[in-house]
Amino acid sequence: MLETNETIKNPKLLGAARRVGTVLNSRFGLWGLGVISFIESALPIPIITDPFLIACIVANKTTALRAVVVTTLASVLGGVVAYFVAVGFFEVVLVPYLGSATQEVILSTAAQFEGGAFLLTLIGAVTPIPYTFVALAAGLVQAPLSVFVVASLLGRGFRYGFEGFLFYHVGERAKVLIKKEIGISSLIAVVLVVLYLFFKFG
Repeated sequence: MLETNETIKNPKLLGAARRVGTVLNSRFGLWGLGVISFIESALPIPIITDPFLIACIVANKTTALRAVVVTTLASVLGGVVAYFVAVGFFEVVLVPYLGSATQEVILSTAAQFEGGAFLLTLIGAVTPIPYTFVALAAGLVQAPLSVFVVASLLGRGFRYGFEGFLFYHVGERAKVLIKKEIGISSLIAVVLVVLYLFFKFG
């Protein structure tokens, strides 16, 4: 069973966590996981899919491969939605909703997309950088959709596939390895960005 986080003190949040746990442990669990993954990518809200994916795999290892595939595809689909929202409705829909700091991050990311859409999308899909911001930035500059989708599938597939593999074979002990993997991925991402900027503007 998926256990709710005992550190949650707010009764409303605790109740919501329990309801999510109930759904993920039901026959609709993969659907619920897909919805969470889609929302995380499509909307600039603070949801992280990884803990839900991990919980599903730990609760029922037979669903590991399906959970990874569903999470990856739903995430990329959400990214495509964010991409098209930025293409046609950035000023109307997102500007009034997003804070100035978030807008600056998206615009700054968008400024780096020229000639580096694949690499920047891949980095955003693998590392803790909010993937939604990358999707919005890609849409804002109308980066090639095919490049965005392929890089997203590779990046999200690697991230969720790696987590799924570890938790399928190692279980709860994989949490330490996941933290190390995220740290290493982030370091690699920084190096790649620095090299990209150096060769482009140096």
